[in-house]
Amino acid sequence: MRPIPEAADVTEADRLQCRTLIEAANFYAVDYERDGACWERVLPSGECLVLAVWKSGLFGKPERKEWTLVRYTGRGTLGDETGPMTLHEALSHVAALPALRRCS
Repeated sequence: MRPIPEAADVTEADRLQCRTLIEAANFYAVDYERDGACWERVLPSGECLVLAVWKSGLFGKPERKEWTLVRYTGRGTLGDETGPMTLHEALSHVAALPALRRCS
């Protein structure tokens, strides 16, 4: 598998912290091969939340405003996009979404 793009200063501790927080929010890693990688969470409604660094990377600095969050409708159409923001801000945004309250 090809390496996932990330900033040169991302440490193993950053990766572990990101993975722990993101997986606790029920996201899983997806590799799009040539188009990068991201974290996804599919909702019971069929909508999909996509979380990434610079729209195509799995790992970054949790405290840097480099994370984007995108929601796609059940038909794959772009619903909305937020960012750049810190990982904490992105996960707080996810927790506040009404659709997530129904499926928890």
